[in-house]
Amino acid sequence: MRLLSKMGLDKTRGQIFVGFIVMMIIVLSLTVSSLYYLLSKVQKENASRYIDEIAEQASGRLESLLSEINVLTLQLAMDERVQDQLADELRGETTTYDEKMQLRKILIDKTAYSETIREIELFSEENSLYPIVEQNIAARVGERYVREANEAHQVGAMIWIGRDPQNPADLLAVRRVKVEKLDYQNGGYLVIRIKPSLVDFISRDVAKARGSIMRLLDADGNEISLAGTEGAAASSDTPEGDGINKAEYVTVQRKIKTTDWQLEIMVLKTALTEEIHFLQDVLIWASVLSIVVFAVLSYYLSLLITSPIKRLTRVMQKGKGGNPQENPGTYFNREVNLLNVKYNQMVREINHLIKSVYEKELIKSKSEIKALHSQIHPHFLFNTLDSLYWAHIRKGDDELAQMVIRLADMFRYSIQLSGEDGFVTVAEELEQIKRYVYIMKMRWHERLQVHIHDDPAVHGLKIPKLTIQPLIENAIVHGIEPLESGGIIELTVRERDGIVSFLIADNGVGMSEAELADVRERLQNDMNVAFMSSGKGIGMFNVSKLIQFHYGSDYGIRIESRQNGGTVVEVRIPAEQVQEEVDRDEYTGDPSR
Repeated sequence: MRLLSKMGLDKTRGQIFVGFIVMMIIVLSLTVSSLYYLLSKVQKENASRYIDEIAEQASGRLESLLSEINVLTLQLAMDERVQDQLADELRGETTTYDEKMQLRKILIDKTAYSETIREIELFSEENSLYPIVEQNIAARVGERYVREANEAHQVGAMIWIGRDPQNPADLLAVRRVKVEKLDYQNGGYLVIRIKPSLVDFISRDVAKARGSIMRLLDADGNEISLAGTEGAAASSDTPEGDGINKAEYVTVQRKIKTTDWQLEIMVLKTALTEEIHFLQDVLIWASVLSIVVFAVLSYYLSLLITSPIKRLTRVMQKGKGGNPQENPGTYFNREVNLLNVKYNQMVREINHLIKSVYEKELIKSKSEIKALHSQIHPHFLFNTLDSLYWAHIRKGDDELAQMVIRLADMFRYSIQLSGEDGFVTVAEELEQIKRYVYIMKMRWHERLQVHIHDDPAVHGLKIPKLTIQPLIENAIVHGIEPLESGGIIELTVRERDGIVSFLIADNGVGMSEAELADVRERLQNDMNVAFMSSGKGIGMFNVSKLIQFHYGSDYGIRIESRQNGGTVVEVRIPAEQVQEEVDRDEYTGDPSR
């Protein structure tokens, strides 16, 4: 007791001082630890999402390059001159040197269309036509891949091999060629040598994380292409023996469609966690500084903890509702007055931060919506579709020609940017739906019936692009496709009481009460990582959130369904929306308007 008395802890002033210090340490410890945990969790989730986005971009770009190779070699396999030469070989006629030189020109000309193909070789069933060497196809690529190319389900398909056994610096693929004139007999093989820099081509067009490594692996897990960014480190002590210490990396893998290859993206853990470590240091030093400052202030505050503090406390308590207000009063006590000044500064900073964070979140949300419409321009796709269209026109196959031109229009509508920040007219959206339905009916024939009942009065109304077509697709895939006899979809556009409704009704399999409740719950919830990774209902969810972002929570999607009784989806938007859109742009300070 004497020691406590000497320290002044038996007095109210000392007890208040010590009590303040202890409570401050406890509160700061809990707050800082909770804040660090939450912020580090958010940072890790954002990093994981960022890596997944990079992986999706890279795998999509790689699939695009492989698809380009597939299309070019398919065109070459169907080339009339190649077909004629292989037919002559099957009839027992030996290919002359001049004919081989003509084949060489054809192969080189086709190679010029791709920046990834180094060389295309042509083999008959017995020997090599180009290059002019004494070698058969089995000796060139191996018996295993010849068998795969000859399998029934692989006839005419690309077989992606990996490293070229004769030219290890290149990649290799093989394709079986059928001779059309001889009842599609096996005529020969195309062997495609691909430049090993596929990953370099990909990395030029996708985002990169600092210290990342991008690798392409074949079906046996062997590395066939590699690219790294600045700061990517390698260690020779890796157990895999490939020069990379995988324990230092976060690895994301993506299977490449149509091949047995696998794209692997590795990002240094230190690159992902350095911001978390910086946050940890900031929080620790901020906590220490806050405790020191608070200890000094608490000592002086404890001397005059009387009515001025109570009055100031009452002003502080008014900000409990999330709207802190400044205290205009002044006090004779300098310490209390200083605290009042600091409090007013804090209120101004808090209000400024609240406004700034809110505006940043709005801008971020709008940027994410714009990102849904950010596009690439795959000219080769449109050129290929145009070529197919004219090929069918020349053959007199008008029906397939119409399907191809509608497919091209549908892709062009989906891919190209719209004129008003992602908005199109109802008439334009309905035309896209008709193109999609036409293409689906080519596949389904009489099993699919789609009836559109629209109101011409709302044709000029602006709506977000691709709002209705994904819902028609959902109705076909999830409602009608499971039925052997097919079904009917009714699309009704109408305006009532200032609200424009798009009703998509089908007589498909419908949903159980549990499934319907799950869909409705997802439509009410915010987007999260677990939901996005599930891959279920994302299209409907995006449409609903897109509408609510532009028009408010009173609008969006409503859904009704019965097991084996069909489903009705209603999309609701306001008929009058121009002023609302202008007000939102002014509020968010959008510089593009």
